[in-house]
Amino acid sequence: MYLFSDVKCIIFMIICLIQWIVCYEMSEDKIQVSEFDVIPGGSLLSHEKEWNGFVCKFSYTCQGGTKEQWLMGLSLNKDQTKFQCSVERPGGGGSYLFFQSFKLEISGADVKEGEAAGSSNAPLKPSEYVVDLKENMIADVPGKFASHLERVTLYSEKGRSEL
Repeated sequence: MYLFSDVKCIIFMIICLIQWIVCYEMSEDKIQVSEFDVIPGGSLLSHEKEWNGFVCKFSYTCQGGTKEQWLMGLSLNKDQTKFQCSVERPGGGGSYLFFQSFKLEISGADVKEGEAAGSSNAPLKPSEYVVDLKENMIADVPGKFASHLERVTLYSEKGRSEL
């Protein structure tokens, strides 16, 4: 009877060890978050963060009310070849500001895709923004952007050098 109990305990420990190894391998991405205030007033303002040779810069002009707290999140995969930059309202909270323009840029990697969301975190219409792979940025399209922004994200990869 004790032998059967010991075997069950050993099997349980092996299963736990396997799960721990799998979880450890999946959680190797590194993440950094910085808080900043988005300040209305119609002036061009920006927030920039550098990390491990990658730079993410969010520039904007907006109007309405007082400042809002926003987050810039940076993530880097284990082998430091994929970099993501996201700027958003914390907790998915809505923004009451009216953005006149926005631009999110990455340097140190090549942008592969980007996305932007407006009211209630609904994706912006494709006509409202442009992802420019040559300039490594996502920005509003003047005259077509509906002034609502809650999140903007760029996904990039570091170029590989050929020998």
